[in-house]
Amino acid sequence: LAKVWTTCKPKQEKKMYTVWFKPVRDFYERFVSGFLRFRYVILLIFVAGLALSFFYAGKYMDFVLFPKSNADRFDILIQLPSGSSLAATSDRTMQIEKIVQTIPDDYMSSYVSRIGTQTTRQSGEKENLSIIEVYLTPPQQRDRTAREIIDLIRSQSEGIDGIADINFAVRATGPPIGKPLNLMVIGVDDSIRTEVADMLVKSMNSYEAISDIDRSDVQGKKQIEVVLNHDRMASLGVSVADISQNLRIAYDGEIVTQVRYGEEDVNFRTMLSEKARKDEAYLLNIAIPNKQGRMIPLREMASLKTRKGYSDIMHFDGERVTEITAEVDKMLMTPNQAADSVVAAFNPENYPGIRVLAGGEAQETSRSVINLASTLIVAILGIYLLLVILFNSFTQPFLVMIAIPFGFACVIVAFALNGEPLGFLAVLGLIGLTGVVINDSLVLVDHVNNLRRTKTDNPFKLIAEGTANRLRPIILTTVTTVAGVLPLAYGLGGSDPFNAPMALALGWGLIFATPLTLILVPCLYGISIDLSDKFGRKKTCPVE
Repeated sequence: LAKVWTTCKPKQEKKMYTVWFKPVRDFYERFVSGFLRFRYVILLIFVAGLALSFFYAGKYMDFVLFPKSNADRFDILIQLPSGSSLAATSDRTMQIEKIVQTIPDDYMSSYVSRIGTQTTRQSGEKENLSIIEVYLTPPQQRDRTAREIIDLIRSQSEGIDGIADINFAVRATGPPIGKPLNLMVIGVDDSIRTEVADMLVKSMNSYEAISDIDRSDVQGKKQIEVVLNHDRMASLGVSVADISQNLRIAYDGEIVTQVRYGEEDVNFRTMLSEKARKDEAYLLNIAIPNKQGRMIPLREMASLKTRKGYSDIMHFDGERVTEITAEVDKMLMTPNQAADSVVAAFNPENYPGIRVLAGGEAQETSRSVINLASTLIVAILGIYLLLVILFNSFTQPFLVMIAIPFGFACVIVAFALNGEPLGFLAVLGLIGLTGVVINDSLVLVDHVNNLRRTKTDNPFKLIAEGTANRLRPIILTTVTTVAGVLPLAYGLGGSDPFNAPMALALGWGLIFATPLTLILVPCLYGISIDLSDKFGRKKTCPVE
Protein backbone atom coordinates (compact mmCIF):
# COMPACT_ATOMS: atom_id res chain seq x y z
CA LEU A 1 0.00 0.00 0.00
CA ALA A 2 2.84 2.39 0.86
CA LYS A 3 4.51 1.59 -2.45
CA VAL A 4 1.35 2.41 -4.36
CA TRP A 5 0.98 5.69 -2.46
CA THR A 6 4.57 6.86 -3.12
CA THR A 7 4.39 6.04 -6.81
CA CYS A 8 0.97 7.47 -7.49
CA LYS A 9 1.05 10.74 -5.51
CA PRO A 10 3.62 12.56 -7.68
CA LYS A 11 1.69 11.68 -10.83
CA GLN A 12 -1.48 13.06 -9.28
CA GLU A 13 0.26 16.32 -8.36
CA LYS A 14 1.71 16.60 -11.86
CA LYS A 15 -1.74 16.04 -13.34
CA MET A 16 -3.23 18.74 -11.09
CA TYR A 17 -0.43 21.15 -12.12
CA THR A 18 -1.09 20.43 -15.79
CA VAL A 19 -4.80 20.98 -15.38
CA TRP A 20 -4.65 24.47 -13.90
CA PHE A 21 -1.50 25.93 -15.50
CA LYS A 22 -1.42 24.41 -19.01
CA PRO A 23 -4.18 26.69 -20.39
CA VAL A 24 -2.28 29.73 -19.07
CA ARG A 25 0.95 28.51 -20.66
CA ASP A 26 -0.73 27.72 -23.98
CA PHE A 27 -2.43 31.12 -24.09
CA TYR A 28 0.87 32.88 -23.37
CA GLU A 29 2.63 30.86 -26.09
CA ARG A 30 0.04 31.99 -28.64
CA PHE A 31 0.39 35.53 -27.32
CA VAL A 32 4.19 35.44 -27.82
CA SER A 33 3.78 34.06 -31.33
CA GLY A 34 1.46 36.96 -32.07
CA PHE A 35 3.55 39.86 -30.79
CA LEU A 36 6.78 38.47 -32.31
CA ARG A 37 5.40 39.56 -35.67
CA PHE A 38 5.51 43.15 -34.37
CA ARG A 39 8.90 42.82 -32.67
CA TYR A 40 10.35 45.97 -34.21
CA VAL A 41 7.36 48.07 -33.17
CA ILE A 42 7.54 46.67 -29.64
CA LEU A 43 11.27 47.41 -29.46
CA LEU A 44 10.59 50.97 -30.60
CA ILE A 45 7.93 51.37 -27.89
CA PHE A 46 10.26 50.09 -25.18
CA VAL A 47 13.12 52.34 -26.34
CA ALA A 48 10.80 55.35 -26.38
CA GLY A 49 9.66 54.50 -22.85
CA LEU A 50 13.30 54.18 -21.76
CA ALA A 51 14.19 57.58 -23.21
CA LEU A 52 11.10 59.18 -21.66
CA SER A 53 11.86 57.76 -18.22
CA PHE A 54 15.46 59.00 -18.28
CA PHE A 55 14.28 62.41 -19.48
CA TYR A 56 11.76 62.58 -16.63
CA ALA A 57 14.38 61.54 -14.07
CA GLY A 58 16.87 64.13 -15.25
CA LYS A 59 14.36 66.97 -15.33
CA TYR A 60 11.93 66.29 -12.49
CA MET A 61 13.54 63.81 -10.07
CA ASP A 62 16.19 64.60 -7.47
CA PHE A 63 18.99 62.49 -6.05
CA VAL A 64 19.10 62.75 -2.26
CA LEU A 65 21.73 60.67 -0.50
CA PHE A 66 19.55 59.78 2.50
CA PRO A 67 16.03 61.26 2.26
CA LYS A 68 14.64 62.78 5.45
CA SER A 69 10.97 62.32 4.63
CA ASN A 70 10.87 59.33 6.99
CA ALA A 71 13.08 60.86 9.68
CA ASP A 72 12.07 60.03 13.25
CA ARG A 73 14.31 62.49 15.12
CA PHE A 74 15.24 66.17 15.08
CA ASP A 75 17.41 68.39 17.28
CA ILE A 76 16.77 71.89 18.63
CA LEU A 77 20.07 73.78 18.97
CA ILE A 78 19.84 76.69 21.41
CA GLN A 79 22.47 79.38 21.83
CA LEU A 80 22.37 82.25 24.33
CA PRO A 81 24.59 85.37 24.14
CA SER A 82 28.23 84.74 24.96
CA GLY A 83 28.92 84.94 28.68
CA SER A 84 25.47 83.71 29.73
CA SER A 85 25.39 81.57 32.84
CA LEU A 86 24.49 77.89 32.95
CA ALA A 87 21.37 78.76 34.97
CA ALA A 88 20.19 81.23 32.30
CA THR A 89 20.73 78.62 29.59
CA SER A 90 18.74 76.12 31.62
CA ASP A 91 15.84 78.57 32.06
CA ARG A 92 15.60 79.32 28.33
CA THR A 93 15.83 75.61 27.50
CA MET A 94 12.94 74.88 29.87
CA GLN A 95 10.82 77.42 27.98
CA ILE A 96 11.52 75.57 24.72
CA GLU A 97 10.73 72.28 26.49
CA LYS A 98 7.24 73.56 27.34
CA ILE A 99 6.65 74.13 23.62
CA VAL A 100 7.99 70.66 22.81
CA GLN A 101 5.58 69.15 25.35
CA THR A 102 2.65 70.46 23.29
CA ILE A 103 3.48 67.96 20.53
CA PRO A 104 0.76 65.25 20.60
CA ASP A 105 1.73 61.82 21.89
CA ASP A 106 0.84 60.39 18.47
CA TYR A 107 3.77 62.34 17.02
CA MET A 108 6.45 62.30 19.77
CA SER A 109 7.73 59.39 21.84
CA SER A 110 10.32 61.21 24.01
CA TYR A 111 12.87 64.03 24.19
CA VAL A 112 16.22 64.59 25.91
CA SER A 113 17.74 67.95 26.92
CA ARG A 114 21.46 68.62 27.42
CA ILE A 115 22.59 71.87 29.03
CA GLY A 116 26.05 73.31 28.46
CA THR A 117 26.86 71.38 25.32
CA GLN A 118 25.76 70.69 21.78
CA THR A 119 26.77 67.29 20.52
CA THR A 120 26.57 68.49 16.91
CA ARG A 121 29.11 71.29 17.40
CA GLN A 122 32.86 70.99 17.48
CA SER A 123 33.10 73.59 20.21
CA GLY A 124 32.59 71.08 23.04
CA GLU A 125 31.11 72.29 26.33
CA LYS A 126 30.00 75.90 26.78
CA GLU A 127 27.63 77.40 29.31
CA ASN A 128 25.59 79.31 26.72
CA LEU A 129 24.75 76.23 24.60
CA SER A 130 22.07 73.56 24.93
CA ILE A 131 20.35 70.96 22.78
CA ILE A 132 16.98 69.21 22.85
CA GLU A 133 16.84 65.88 21.03
CA VAL A 134 13.25 65.07 20.02
CA TYR A 135 12.39 61.46 19.14
CA LEU A 136 9.25 60.97 17.04
CA THR A 137 6.98 58.00 16.56
CA PRO A 138 7.41 55.86 13.40
CA PRO A 139 6.39 57.72 10.21
CA GLN A 140 3.51 55.29 9.56
CA GLN A 141 1.86 56.31 12.85
CA ARG A 142 1.69 60.05 12.17
CA ASP A 143 0.36 62.24 9.40
CA ARG A 144 3.05 64.94 9.71
CA THR A 145 6.71 64.83 8.78
CA ALA A 146 9.54 65.95 11.05
CA ARG A 147 9.89 69.14 9.00
CA GLU A 148 6.23 70.05 9.52
CA ILE A 149 6.53 69.50 13.28
CA ILE A 150 9.64 71.72 13.31
CA ASP A 151 7.72 74.51 11.60
CA LEU A 152 5.14 74.42 14.42
CA ILE A 153 7.81 74.68 17.12
CA ARG A 154 9.69 77.38 15.21
CA SER A 155 6.60 79.61 15.01
CA GLN A 156 6.04 79.37 18.80
CA SER A 157 9.66 79.88 19.84
CA GLU A 158 10.36 83.06 17.88
CA GLY A 159 9.18 85.40 20.65
CA ILE A 160 11.38 84.08 23.48
CA ASP A 161 13.77 86.75 24.81
CA GLY A 162 17.35 86.06 25.78
CA ILE A 163 18.08 83.55 23.01
CA ALA A 164 20.75 84.64 20.55
CA ASP A 165 20.10 81.85 18.04
CA ILE A 166 17.94 78.76 17.71
CA ASN A 167 18.34 76.22 14.92
CA PHE A 168 16.67 72.94 14.01
CA ALA A 169 18.35 69.91 12.47
CA VAL A 170 16.50 66.88 11.08
CA ARG A 171 18.44 63.67 11.73
CA ALA A 172 17.98 61.28 8.84
CA THR A 173 18.57 57.57 9.18
CA GLY A 174 21.88 56.28 7.91
CA PRO A 175 25.52 57.17 8.51
CA PRO A 176 26.48 60.74 9.48
CA ILE A 177 27.06 62.87 6.38
CA GLY A 178 27.00 66.38 7.83
CA LYS A 179 24.52 69.17 7.29
CA PRO A 180 22.68 69.30 3.94
CA LEU A 181 24.44 72.58 3.12
CA ASN A 182 27.99 73.09 4.37
CA LEU A 183 30.21 75.80 2.90
CA MET A 184 33.80 76.56 3.95
CA VAL A 185 35.21 80.04 3.34
CA ILE A 186 39.00 79.61 3.44
CA GLY A 187 41.55 82.43 3.70
CA VAL A 188 44.09 84.05 6.02
CA ASP A 189 42.55 87.54 5.98
CA ASP A 190 39.88 87.64 8.69
CA SER A 191 38.14 90.77 7.39
CA ILE A 192 37.85 89.56 3.79
CA ARG A 193 36.81 86.09 4.93
CA THR A 194 34.07 87.59 7.10
CA GLU A 195 32.90 89.76 4.21
CA VAL A 196 32.58 86.72 1.93
CA ALA A 197 30.77 84.77 4.66
CA ASP A 198 28.30 87.65 5.11
CA MET A 199 27.66 87.68 1.36
CA LEU A 200 27.01 83.92 1.26
CA VAL A 201 24.65 84.09 4.25
CA LYS A 202 22.74 86.90 2.55
CA SER A 203 22.46 84.72 -0.57
CA MET A 204 21.19 81.80 1.52
CA ASN A 205 18.49 83.95 3.11
CA SER A 206 17.09 84.69 -0.34
CA TYR A 207 16.11 81.01 -0.86
CA GLU A 208 12.93 79.70 0.71
CA ALA A 209 14.32 76.15 0.84
CA ILE A 210 17.33 77.14 3.01
CA SER A 211 16.82 77.62 6.75
CA ASP A 212 18.57 77.32 10.13
CA ILE A 213 21.75 79.02 8.96
CA ASP A 214 24.68 78.73 11.37
CA ARG A 215 28.24 80.07 11.29
CA SER A 216 31.42 79.00 13.04
CA ASP A 217 32.75 82.56 13.52
CA VAL A 218 30.48 83.23 16.48
CA GLN A 219 31.64 86.10 18.67
CA GLY A 220 32.95 84.85 22.00
CA LYS A 221 34.14 86.58 25.16
CA LYS A 222 35.96 89.91 25.30
CA GLN A 223 39.68 89.67 24.56
CA ILE A 224 42.64 92.05 24.58
CA GLU A 225 44.67 92.29 21.39
CA VAL A 226 48.27 93.51 21.61
CA VAL A 227 48.96 95.76 18.59
CA LEU A 228 52.71 95.87 17.96
CA ASN A 229 54.71 98.82 16.61
CA HIS A 230 57.27 96.97 14.51
CA ASP A 231 59.39 100.04 13.73
CA ARG A 232 59.75 100.85 17.43
CA MET A 233 60.50 97.20 18.20
CA ALA A 234 63.28 97.16 15.61
CA SER A 235 64.91 100.27 17.08
CA LEU A 236 64.76 98.81 20.60
CA GLY A 237 66.07 95.39 19.53
CA VAL A 238 62.96 93.40 20.51
CA SER A 239 61.45 90.65 18.34
CA VAL A 240 57.88 89.35 18.16
CA ALA A 241 59.07 86.04 19.64
CA ASP A 242 60.45 87.87 22.68
CA ILE A 243 57.12 89.56 23.38
CA SER A 244 54.98 86.44 22.80
CA GLN A 245 57.23 84.28 24.99
CA ASN A 246 57.20 86.69 27.92
CA LEU A 247 53.45 87.27 27.71
CA ARG A 248 52.83 83.53 27.65
CA ILE A 249 55.00 83.01 30.74
CA ALA A 250 53.31 85.91 32.52
CA TYR A 251 49.75 84.72 31.99
CA ASP A 252 50.09 80.97 31.40
CA GLY A 253 53.18 80.35 33.50
CA GLU A 254 56.20 78.12 33.06
CA ILE A 255 57.32 75.08 34.98
CA VAL A 256 60.49 76.02 36.87
CA THR A 257 61.03 72.97 39.04
CA GLN A 258 59.63 69.61 40.00
CA VAL A 259 59.43 68.05 43.47
CA ARG A 260 58.66 64.44 44.27
CA TYR A 261 56.25 63.75 47.12
CA GLY A 262 56.17 60.04 47.80
CA GLU A 263 55.28 58.41 44.47
CA GLU A 264 53.93 61.59 42.85
CA ASP A 265 55.87 64.27 40.94
CA VAL A 266 54.56 67.81 41.55
CA ASN A 267 55.29 70.63 39.07
CA PHE A 268 55.87 74.18 40.29
CA ARG A 269 54.78 76.87 37.83
CA THR A 270 55.67 80.56 38.06
CA MET A 271 53.36 83.29 36.68
CA LEU A 272 51.87 86.66 37.55
CA SER A 273 49.61 86.82 40.55
CA GLU A 274 45.86 86.57 39.96
CA LYS A 275 45.40 90.27 40.86
CA ALA A 276 47.99 91.33 38.29
CA ARG A 277 46.55 89.06 35.59
CA LYS A 278 43.13 90.70 35.98
CA ASP A 279 44.56 94.23 35.80
CA GLU A 280 44.56 95.43 32.19
CA ALA A 281 46.87 98.35 32.99
CA TYR A 282 49.53 96.03 34.39
CA LEU A 283 49.86 94.38 31.00
CA LEU A 284 51.52 97.46 29.49
CA ASN A 285 54.03 97.56 32.35
CA ILE A 286 55.42 94.09 31.69
CA ALA A 287 59.14 94.38 30.97
CA ILE A 288 60.52 92.64 27.89
CA PRO A 289 64.30 91.99 27.68
CA ASN A 290 65.94 93.06 24.42
CA LYS A 291 69.07 91.71 22.75
CA GLN A 292 71.33 93.87 24.93
CA GLY A 293 69.67 92.64 28.13
CA ARG A 294 67.80 95.89 28.83
CA MET A 295 64.24 95.61 30.20
CA ILE A 296 61.82 97.51 27.92
CA PRO A 297 58.23 98.14 29.12
CA LEU A 298 55.62 96.84 26.70
CA ARG A 299 53.92 100.25 26.51
CA GLU A 300 56.91 101.68 24.61
CA MET A 301 56.38 99.39 21.61
CA ALA A 302 52.74 98.22 21.68
CA SER A 303 49.20 99.35 22.36
CA LEU A 304 46.13 97.47 23.51
CA LYS A 305 42.87 96.95 21.62
CA THR A 306 39.82 95.40 23.25
CA ARG A 307 37.33 93.49 21.14
CA LYS A 308 35.29 90.30 21.16
CA GLY A 309 37.12 87.23 19.95
CA TYR A 310 35.90 84.10 18.19
CA SER A 311 34.47 81.20 20.16
CA ASP A 312 36.28 78.79 17.83
CA ILE A 313 38.96 79.23 15.21
CA MET A 314 38.73 76.45 12.64
CA HIS A 315 41.38 75.50 10.09
CA PHE A 316 41.43 73.65 6.79
CA ASP A 317 44.79 72.60 5.30
CA GLY A 318 46.53 74.98 7.66
CA GLU A 319 44.40 78.03 6.73
CA ARG A 320 41.69 79.68 8.75
CA VAL A 321 38.17 78.80 7.67
CA THR A 322 34.68 80.08 8.38
CA GLU A 323 32.15 77.27 8.17
CA ILE A 324 28.54 78.03 7.21
CA THR A 325 25.93 75.30 7.63
CA ALA A 326 22.20 75.24 6.91
CA GLU A 327 19.22 72.94 6.53
CA VAL A 328 17.64 72.45 3.10
CA ASP A 329 14.00 71.61 2.39
CA LYS A 330 14.55 68.75 -0.03
CA MET A 331 11.02 69.02 -1.35
CA LEU A 332 12.05 72.34 -2.92
CA MET A 333 15.77 71.92 -3.59
CA THR A 334 18.47 69.28 -3.24
CA PRO A 335 21.67 69.98 -1.24
CA ASN A 336 23.70 69.96 -4.48
CA GLN A 337 21.39 72.51 -6.09
CA ALA A 338 21.50 74.69 -2.97
CA ALA A 339 25.31 74.59 -2.81
CA ASP A 340 25.68 75.43 -6.52
CA SER A 341 23.18 78.29 -6.30
CA VAL A 342 24.81 79.89 -3.25
CA VAL A 343 28.42 79.46 -4.42
CA ALA A 344 27.48 81.04 -7.77
CA ALA A 345 27.20 84.38 -5.93
CA PHE A 346 30.93 84.21 -5.08
CA ASN A 347 33.38 85.63 -7.61
CA PRO A 348 36.94 84.64 -6.64
CA GLU A 349 38.42 87.43 -8.78
CA ASN A 350 36.91 90.02 -6.40
CA TYR A 351 38.35 88.34 -3.31
CA PRO A 352 41.97 87.27 -3.90
CA GLY A 353 43.27 84.63 -1.52
CA ILE A 354 39.77 83.42 -0.59
CA ARG A 355 38.33 80.01 -1.56
CA VAL A 356 34.84 78.60 -1.06
CA LEU A 357 34.40 74.84 -0.87
CA ALA A 358 31.21 72.83 -0.49
CA GLY A 359 31.14 70.00 2.03
CA GLY A 360 28.57 68.11 4.07
CA GLU A 361 25.80 66.22 2.29
CA ALA A 362 26.42 67.94 -1.05
CA GLN A 363 30.02 66.71 -1.10
CA GLU A 364 29.08 63.22 0.10
CA THR A 365 26.36 63.00 -2.56
CA SER A 366 28.77 63.81 -5.39
CA ARG A 367 31.32 61.38 -4.01
CA SER A 368 28.75 58.60 -3.62
CA VAL A 369 27.42 59.06 -7.17
CA ILE A 370 30.95 58.77 -8.58
CA ASN A 371 31.70 55.67 -6.49
CA LEU A 372 28.42 53.99 -7.38
CA ALA A 373 28.89 54.71 -11.09
CA SER A 374 32.41 53.28 -11.13
CA THR A 375 31.28 50.22 -9.16
CA LEU A 376 28.37 49.67 -11.53
CA ILE A 377 30.66 49.85 -14.57
CA VAL A 378 32.95 47.20 -13.08
CA ALA A 379 29.95 45.01 -12.22
CA ILE A 380 28.53 45.27 -15.76
CA LEU A 381 31.91 44.37 -17.26
CA GLY A 382 32.16 41.36 -14.95
CA ILE A 383 28.64 40.21 -15.85
CA TYR A 384 29.43 40.50 -19.56
CA LEU A 385 32.59 38.40 -19.27
CA LEU A 386 30.75 35.68 -17.34
CA LEU A 387 27.96 35.60 -19.94
CA VAL A 388 30.50 35.35 -22.76
CA ILE A 389 31.90 32.23 -21.10
CA LEU A 390 28.40 30.82 -20.55
CA PHE A 391 27.05 31.44 -24.07
CA ASN A 392 30.37 31.05 -25.91
CA SER A 393 29.37 34.15 -27.83
CA PHE A 394 30.25 37.85 -27.79
CA THR A 395 26.82 39.04 -28.96
CA GLN A 396 24.26 36.96 -27.08
CA PRO A 397 25.20 38.44 -23.65
CA PHE A 398 23.69 41.71 -24.88
CA LEU A 399 20.28 39.99 -25.06
CA VAL A 400 20.53 39.43 -21.32
CA MET A 401 22.28 42.68 -20.35
CA ILE A 402 19.72 44.82 -22.15
CA ALA A 403 17.73 44.35 -18.96
CA ILE A 404 20.09 46.67 -17.05
CA PRO A 405 19.08 50.07 -18.56
CA PHE A 406 15.44 49.03 -18.70
CA GLY A 407 15.71 48.00 -15.04
CA PHE A 408 16.79 51.59 -14.30
CA ALA A 409 13.73 52.85 -16.11
CA CYS A 410 11.49 50.55 -14.05
CA VAL A 411 12.88 51.96 -10.80
CA ILE A 412 12.40 55.54 -12.06
CA VAL A 413 8.73 54.78 -12.83
CA ALA A 414 8.27 53.13 -9.42
CA PHE A 415 9.70 56.09 -7.47
CA ALA A 416 7.86 58.63 -9.61
CA LEU A 417 4.53 56.94 -8.87
CA ASN A 418 5.34 56.85 -5.14
CA GLY A 419 6.54 60.47 -5.10
CA GLU A 420 9.94 59.56 -3.63
CA PRO A 421 13.38 60.93 -4.61
CA LEU A 422 16.16 58.61 -5.67
CA GLY A 423 18.82 57.98 -3.04
CA PHE A 424 21.76 55.84 -2.07
CA LEU A 425 19.63 52.97 -0.76
CA ALA A 426 17.43 53.16 -3.87
CA VAL A 427 20.51 52.64 -6.04
CA LEU A 428 21.45 49.61 -3.95
CA GLY A 429 17.94 48.26 -4.54
CA LEU A 430 18.43 48.96 -8.24
CA ILE A 431 21.61 46.89 -8.24
CA GLY A 432 19.70 44.04 -6.58
CA LEU A 433 16.92 44.41 -9.13
CA THR A 434 19.48 44.20 -11.92
CA GLY A 435 20.63 40.83 -10.63
CA VAL A 436 17.10 39.42 -10.51
CA VAL A 437 16.14 40.73 -13.96
CA ILE A 438 19.37 39.47 -15.52
CA ASN A 439 18.76 36.07 -13.97
CA ASP A 440 15.26 35.90 -15.49
CA SER A 441 16.57 36.92 -18.91
CA LEU A 442 19.45 34.49 -18.60
CA VAL A 443 17.32 31.39 -17.95
CA LEU A 444 14.97 32.39 -20.78
CA VAL A 445 17.70 32.90 -23.40
CA ASP A 446 19.58 29.77 -22.30
CA HIS A 447 16.41 27.67 -22.54
CA VAL A 448 15.64 28.93 -26.05
CA ASN A 449 19.22 28.13 -27.05
CA ASN A 450 18.79 24.57 -25.78
CA LEU A 451 15.55 24.16 -27.74
CA ARG A 452 17.24 25.33 -30.92
CA ARG A 453 20.03 22.83 -30.43
CA THR A 454 17.62 19.89 -30.03
CA LYS A 455 14.82 20.86 -32.45
CA THR A 456 14.72 21.96 -36.05
CA ASP A 457 11.37 23.77 -35.97
CA ASN A 458 10.83 27.36 -37.03
CA PRO A 459 13.08 29.50 -34.75
CA PHE A 460 10.26 31.91 -33.92
CA LYS A 461 8.08 29.00 -32.88
CA LEU A 462 10.89 27.81 -30.63
CA ILE A 463 11.18 31.31 -29.12
CA ALA A 464 7.47 31.26 -28.26
CA GLU A 465 7.74 27.73 -26.85
CA GLY A 466 10.83 28.50 -24.76
CA THR A 467 9.38 31.74 -23.40
CA ALA A 468 6.16 29.98 -22.44
CA ASN A 469 8.16 27.23 -20.70
CA ARG A 470 9.87 29.87 -18.55
CA LEU A 471 6.65 31.73 -17.70
CA ARG A 472 6.08 29.88 -14.43
CA PRO A 473 9.58 30.30 -12.87
CA ILE A 474 9.73 33.97 -13.88
CA ILE A 475 6.32 34.73 -12.36
CA LEU A 476 7.16 32.75 -9.22
CA THR A 477 10.41 34.71 -8.84
CA THR A 478 8.52 37.98 -9.16
CA VAL A 479 5.67 37.06 -6.80
CA THR A 480 7.89 35.66 -4.03
CA THR A 481 10.36 38.56 -4.16
CA VAL A 482 7.67 41.23 -4.25
CA ALA A 483 5.75 39.59 -1.42
CA GLY A 484 8.92 39.57 0.66
CA VAL A 485 10.11 43.16 0.15
CA LEU A 486 7.01 45.35 -0.32
CA PRO A 487 5.89 45.00 3.34
CA LEU A 488 9.29 46.42 4.30
CA ALA A 489 8.86 49.29 1.83
CA TYR A 490 5.53 50.38 3.36
CA GLY A 491 6.24 49.49 6.99
CA LEU A 492 3.71 46.66 7.22
CA GLY A 493 4.44 44.72 10.39
CA GLY A 494 7.27 47.08 11.42
CA SER A 495 8.99 50.25 10.29
CA ASP A 496 12.53 50.54 8.91
CA PRO A 497 12.86 53.94 7.18
CA PHE A 498 16.53 53.33 6.39
CA ASN A 499 15.96 50.22 4.22
CA ALA A 500 12.52 51.20 2.88
CA PRO A 501 13.84 52.88 -0.33
CA MET A 502 15.88 49.78 -1.19
CA ALA A 503 12.84 47.53 -0.73
CA LEU A 504 10.70 49.94 -2.76
CA ALA A 505 13.17 49.89 -5.66
CA LEU A 506 13.46 46.11 -5.63
CA GLY A 507 9.74 45.37 -5.20
CA TRP A 508 8.09 47.82 -7.58
CA GLY A 509 11.03 47.67 -9.98
CA LEU A 510 10.54 43.92 -10.31
CA ILE A 511 6.80 44.35 -10.89
CA PHE A 512 7.47 46.70 -13.80
CA ALA A 513 10.50 44.73 -15.03
CA THR A 514 8.70 41.38 -15.40
CA PRO A 515 7.01 42.41 -18.71
CA LEU A 516 10.50 43.41 -19.82
CA THR A 517 11.63 39.79 -19.60
CA LEU A 518 8.42 38.24 -20.94
CA ILE A 519 7.95 40.60 -23.89
CA LEU A 520 11.10 42.53 -24.78
CA VAL A 521 13.64 39.70 -24.50
CA PRO A 522 11.77 37.39 -26.96
CA CYS A 523 11.51 40.29 -29.39
CA LEU A 524 15.24 41.00 -29.12
CA TYR A 525 16.00 37.32 -29.67
CA GLY A 526 13.87 37.37 -32.82
CA ILE A 527 15.62 40.53 -34.04
CA SER A 528 18.99 38.86 -33.45
CA ILE A 529 17.85 36.00 -35.72
CA ASP A 530 16.83 38.52 -38.39
CA LEU A 531 20.24 40.19 -38.22
CA SER A 532 22.00 36.83 -38.34
CA ASP A 533 20.06 35.80 -41.46
CA LYS A 534 20.68 39.14 -43.11
CA PHE A 535 24.43 39.00 -42.57
CA GLY A 536 24.66 35.33 -43.62
CA ARG A 537 25.30 33.61 -40.28
CA LYS A 538 23.88 30.12 -40.03
CA LYS A 539 23.92 29.87 -36.22
CA THR A 540 22.65 32.29 -33.66
CA CYS A 541 23.23 30.15 -30.59
CA PRO A 542 26.38 28.51 -29.32
CA VAL A 543 27.07 24.89 -30.21
CA GLU A 544 28.41 22.59 -27.55
